[in-house]
Amino acid sequence: MEVTNDDDRARPVPGAPADVVELHFVTETAALGGLVRLDVRGAAGATRLLVAVVRSGEPNVVVVDHELPVPRHSFELRAPGVWVELGCETPLDHWTVGLEAFGLVLDRGEVASPVSRGERVPVGLDLDLDTTAPPARTGDGFHLPVRVHGDVLVADARYGIDTQGTRFRRWDGRRPLVPPRPADETPGGSLAVSWPEEDGPPAEERWAWYGGSAPGWAALDAQSA
Repeated sequence: MEVTNDDDRARPVPGAPADVVELHFVTETAALGGLVRLDVRGAAGATRLLVAVVRSGEPNVVVVDHELPVPRHSFELRAPGVWVELGCETPLDHWTVGLEAFGLVLDRGEVASPVSRGERVPVGLDLDLDTTAPPARTGDGFHLPVRVHGDVLVADARYGIDTQGTRFRRWDGRRPLVPPRPADETPGGSLAVSWPEEDGPPAEERWAWYGGSAPGWAALDAQSA
């Protein structure tokens, strides 16, 4: 299925309300997981970034920003305290993810937001993504299963990973559609993020992550449906 010939460029769909690229990965033991999202909002003149690193028995660490610049041709952004690049080596086949930032350490049950304050630690990603199956259409976009391998860094700790993941891309301004998990599965933990909105109350999203034979993330709110 041909999805797009422009998967290597930011905002290839004229008039789209947003261009969202997202990566989910969790190890089989649920010891480590990550969620990376760049949400380019051209009409608003800003890009939202969410990076979450979750570890068993450790507090969640997140990078949340809603006022990054809009990229012109590639998914590389720099701002005070953050550098992120979602590089495309081969469209629909191979990508890289790079991050150098300071992440907020969340207390248990704390909701993260771009204005949250607290302890911050260095966070880094140096990852390669390789497609393991053809793309599937999801709403106004597509998703791909990928193999995620490389390094995740939090403070002084370095974690080498080689695990399953999913890469999403959408242009309709909504978050990726993530299938629900079986009711009897026990999550490794949860994450909540609140985003400020110009014309209404903050928008909150909630996630849980799972290990096992099909490790991944599941949305706990209705917005991704």
